[in-house]
Amino acid sequence: MKVVVLSDIHGNLPALNAVLDDIPTFDSIVCCGDMVGYYPDANEVCNILRERNAFVVRGNHEAYLLGAITPLKERQNSYRTNWIRDRLSTENLSWLASLPTDIIFSWDKSCVHLRHASPWDEETYIYPNSKKLTDINLKKDEFLFIGHTHHPMWIQVGEGMILNPGSVGQPRDWNPLASYAIFDSITNSVEIRRVKYNVSLYQKKLTKLGWDNSTIDILSRRKDIL
Repeated sequence: MKVVVLSDIHGNLPALNAVLDDIPTFDSIVCCGDMVGYYPDANEVCNILRERNAFVVRGNHEAYLLGAITPLKERQNSYRTNWIRDRLSTENLSWLASLPTDIIFSWDKSCVHLRHASPWDEETYIYPNSKKLTDINLKKDEFLFIGHTHHPMWIQVGEGMILNPGSVGQPRDWNPLASYAIFDSITNSVEIRRVKYNVSLYQKKLTKLGWDNSTIDILSRRKDIL
């Protein structure tokens, strides 16, 4: 199977559309959560994933919106949790409330666990150097798909592998290109792909909407202008 792996779209519709236009032939779409938060196009993003029958797990921003987790007060303005909740359709709010925190797939010889942040919660950050990696023991042909860090990652843990496709809507690896991955369950291989979209135009839209400057500026961060 060829599986499209998305994560951390965060209501950024232009980035999601660019990714969808870039996707090659595939069999299924999965999303590691955080469809909402930060940016304004939550309804449109949810509608697209529902229409495409994507398999989706709940992220921390969905949990904030639903009241399952309380976000830090100092971050609520940039998260836009209340603003988004007030504008979500009844159908999309119900859909988000129905999402699981974990899905397990059996594809060919592969066993894949779909989570948002870690195997145990929706807020722990897992990086290649995280001490928490010692708490994860994957067997041969066992995979963990996660997001949350907004950094692409494909590393071996135990006998298995962890994939983070990076963020569609808000990359944090100093590369403004939208990030996603293709997983091949026959070869157990991964291709992380980066896609260009009109970041500047989207930033102008956010400025007109009165968006938080930090969430506007992060969209265009680049290593070559440090």
